Amino acid sequence: MANTETRPNQEDPFANGTIEQNEKTQDGSVRPQDLAKDHPFELRHEVTRLNKQLEDISVALRKGDFKDLIENYTNWKRRLITNFTAGMARGLGLTVGTVAVIALLTWIASIMASLGVPYVSGFFDYMGSLIQEGRNNGTSGSGA
Repeated sequence: MANTETRPNQEDPFANGTIEQNEKTQDGSVRPQDLAKDHPFELRHEVTRLNKQLEDISVALRKGDFKDLIENYTNWKRRLITNFTAGMARGLGLTVGTVAVIALLTWIASIMASLGVPYVSGFFDYMGSLIQEGRNNGTSGSGA
């Protein structure tokens, strides 16, 4: 068969062109069952295409250091050290982040209190009086 023949099934969206046009669909995939109807030796081309895909996967795995990943997860000592280090880093990061956010919020609240914002300045005045009362009670009660 020549490469320019059209397919007989007009309902099939892949049947409205030449074989070369139908080897790859719009998404780039190949429909080997359609190609096998036209060419009895298309299986050889399909095997070649699959071998190329396997080679691409192999190259991607080599580039992604898949071997190192497997070695890390099979060695329990290395995995333990890695997880411990990651946990320490996460804990330190959470602590530093929490301190930074609380310091920023306290700084903003102190600015609002100094500007005389009604609820904020009243809250800080109340908290200040509670702290002062606690100091006064603590010093007078401990002198027994």
